Amino acid sequence: MNILYLGPMQENVNQNFIPLHSKNNLVITWLINILASTTLIGMFILLALLPVFISSYTWVLIIIALVYYPIWAIVVYRFFKYIKSKIAITIKAINIDKQGVHFYKKDNSITHILYSQLEQSYLSDQYDVYLKQVNKTYHLAVRANGIETRVVFDGTDYGSMYYITNARALRARFIEGIVRFRPDLKVDPFIFKEFCIDPNHFTFDSKRYIKHIVNAALIIGLIILFSTLLAWLITLA
Repeated sequence: MNILYLGPMQENVNQNFIPLHSKNNLVITWLINILASTTLIGMFILLALLPVFISSYTWVLIIIALVYYPIWAIVVYRFFKYIKSKIAITIKAINIDKQGVHFYKKDNSITHILYSQLEQSYLSDQYDVYLKQVNKTYHLAVRANGIETRVVFDGTDYGSMYYITNARALRARFIEGIVRFRPDLKVDPFIFKEFCIDPNHFTFDSKRYIKHIVNAALIIGLIILFSTLLAWLITLA
């Protein structure tokens, strides 16, 4: 079993742990929200006009409308009610200190994940701090108060987007806090590789991140090139 060796890092456990606050980019946040709102409104308008494209006969439109528009209205109502509920719990700020991570929401409530709450995980075979794959994306996972908890720093819930510019630094600082204040917990080494974190200084490794981006771009480029070449060969056959 491969366990991450944290001895050298734990020598600095008594040094000052500097709190870190999230930084929001208001311009990008508003652009994302405006684009998302415009897209949704356009989609619902298009769906509202759908019966018109089905038939040009008035009597057919009336019959379709009697069935279609009540369903359309219910779907729109429930969808916007869901979006409203998500907006209410938007994470607008994140703070990390010696106690743990604190998520400040738009409804003025605060969610805490404290280092003292973290426990050994029974859902991970080897590690107490590990990765959880959700929709092909890895999230940091811990066990707090007997519950598996995903710790997400980028605020990507639908309908509640705040663009956080230093999400990677926040994640690295939270992991640093675990190592410093909870040395009894085992951290999966793959976390440092996946999130491009320097395991010695707990800083975001931009070179490794750029390397990941370049590798991904090369793979996508090769796939596109191969697909284009294959399509060209098929047209010649």
